[in-house]
Amino acid sequence: LIKRAGEPVEIRGISWFGFETEAFITHGLYSHNMDYYFDKLDEVGINALRIPFSAEWIFYNYDTYPSGGMIAADPSLQGKKCIEVLDTLFDKAQQRGIAIMLDLHRLHKEYISELWYSPTDGQYPSNVFLEVWKRMIERYKDRPNLMAIDLLNEPHGRATWGSGNPSTDFAMFVEYAIGELTTSFPDGHWIYFVEGINWGHDLQDYNRYPLQLPPAAQNKVVFSPHVYGSSVVPGTSNDPNVLYPHWDWTFGFLHQNHGKTVVVGEWGGRTDLDASWMNVLVNYLSEKGLRSNFFWSLMPNSGD
Repeated sequence: LIKRAGEPVEIRGISWFGFETEAFITHGLYSHNMDYYFDKLDEVGINALRIPFSAEWIFYNYDTYPSGGMIAADPSLQGKKCIEVLDTLFDKAQQRGIAIMLDLHRLHKEYISELWYSPTDGQYPSNVFLEVWKRMIERYKDRPNLMAIDLLNEPHGRATWGSGNPSTDFAMFVEYAIGELTTSFPDGHWIYFVEGINWGHDLQDYNRYPLQLPPAAQNKVVFSPHVYGSSVVPGTSNDPNVLYPHWDWTFGFLHQNHGKTVVVGEWGGRTDLDASWMNVLVNYLSEKGLRSNFFWSLMPNSGD
């Protein structure tokens, strides 16, 4: 269970994307001001925001300003750097009692890399990953509503779990990264979200390679699969007789067999294609006691 001040809390979360894109700013501020969205979050009972960002923004464009058009609907943000807009978002979330999870969503601003480094262009060797997180954590470590850091969004392609190959083994890298961040920030109050491989959804190899973590981090890890229907993954079944065993196999076992905390970090889709599938997922999560989740997404213009 995730706890705040010693008490269990059920996360009703949603992602607000934009800082990971070419704009380096949350989308939607061209239509309404930030308070408008926080009012909407209050209306539907959202108590946590997942904020994606890119390494390209933090490592290479930290002092950049948003284009005027991207914040046209919120005059209070005029003249602020993109990172200062995130500061404001933290402030307003704190006022509303909304927790924040920071999500290293991409290395490059245009696409999601397979791994925690980019071997083809040399812009993102593996040390950049930690430098980016240290910069973000240093800025927000004293924010009481910094709830979590989502280490890396949707490793896929060559990413493995427990293969022993240091250039592809995401589990091995998670152990290293959490160890380094725990050493750098020993008093950190946040938790770590760890996604699976194969675009985040596959954690089945935990059975043969459970994470070996520092004692200080043992109770601070949440496993966070991403789960989508046919609008994102064509050919996905809507049949609970197919889906339930698949979800048990890929992530449900972590809670059922190992007592781990599991929070779906992304789910959603198009209701015209995925309404039946979404109802099956909601029923599954409710039945398994995995009600905490983050929906994708607050803005309607995601490619998914």
